[in-house]
Amino acid sequence: MVDIEGRRALIALAAGGTGGHMFPAEALAEEMKRRGWRVLLFTDDRGMRFGDSFPADEIVTLQAANPNVPGARAKVGAAFAMTGGIITALQAYRRHKPSIAVGFGGYPSAPAMAGARIMKVPYGVHEQNAVIGRVNRLVAPQARFVAHAFPMLERLPARVRGEVIETGNPVRDAIRAVAGSPYPDASDRLNLLVFGGSQGASLFSRIVPDALAALPAELRQRISVTQQVRDEEKDQVAATYQGAGIEADLAPFFKDIPARLTAAHLVIARAGASSVTELATVGRPSILVPLGIAMDDHQTGNASVLVAAGGADMIPERQFDANVLSARLGELLTDPGRLAQMAAAASTIAPDQAVSRLADIVTRLAR
Repeated sequence: MVDIEGRRALIALAAGGTGGHMFPAEALAEEMKRRGWRVLLFTDDRGMRFGDSFPADEIVTLQAANPNVPGARAKVGAAFAMTGGIITALQAYRRHKPSIAVGFGGYPSAPAMAGARIMKVPYGVHEQNAVIGRVNRLVAPQARFVAHAFPMLERLPARVRGEVIETGNPVRDAIRAVAGSPYPDASDRLNLLVFGGSQGASLFSRIVPDALAALPAELRQRISVTQQVRDEEKDQVAATYQGAGIEADLAPFFKDIPARLTAAHLVIARAGASSVTELATVGRPSILVPLGIAMDDHQTGNASVLVAAGGADMIPERQFDANVLSARLGELLTDPGRLAQMAAAASTIAPDQAVSRLADIVTRLAR
């Protein structure tokens, strides 16, 4: 596709700087590049962690902030940040002239979609969660389309004018490459993968090592743990594992999650949309702990989809302690047949052609 000036068409993508927003945007960027488009990414400073793998022709960082922060001074600061973000977005739109924009949520999406509306660039949004996020809820009424990942989409504004379409959650190429990998033999070594994002890692650092240390010695000796851990908590977590005789690989961020997910026999994770989708795509059993402070409790909705399919157990955060987790781990890790059944069940809800469906919508509605 070419634009009116004979250049390859350009899509502008906007996503907050967490994997939950960035990974689906990355998946769409990969697909649009395959279709011959150029890609402009709007994100924040946190999103630059993903810049090396994101296939954008240019990345623009936007100022953005939570407008619901308490306190008059904080609200004024948030308003200034949003205004600055809109100005930066407008400058980028004038310079690059995208044919369409798509927002994936997170605060940087707000100024990016506001800029698209001002510049009369058609835009759509993709909601990864079972409950539409606040930024997507704000910009959805004027969007040309609202694409969503799960069969249900709660709290969608009644005044949405555009199409509302279930596409599934786009999956990046690195995960698609290991989709449906055979479940590894769980009769000997047991690989446990623990990740929770910046807000989840601290809880898991407090609970998971103690839960594993409480398991019988003969089971502990079979376990290898890969765990996301904040730098300031790494020494304490490592000491607990060492004292329990458990092999552990600890880091704040793992770039090779697809390979580690493929090797995992069981995953402990938050229930962000991308985590749930990737667990289903690869087909791995999990224990999910929805983030208790998540807006509108959307992670419980996400987790419920995988639990209903039989691919995951869910422990609410208020019930999540070392005793509860240790008991659940003892049940699962000593029952390889059940783990394999959960892996197969998770695969039944893997999104099929989600990125192609989303790309088709984008191509159809681009100016």
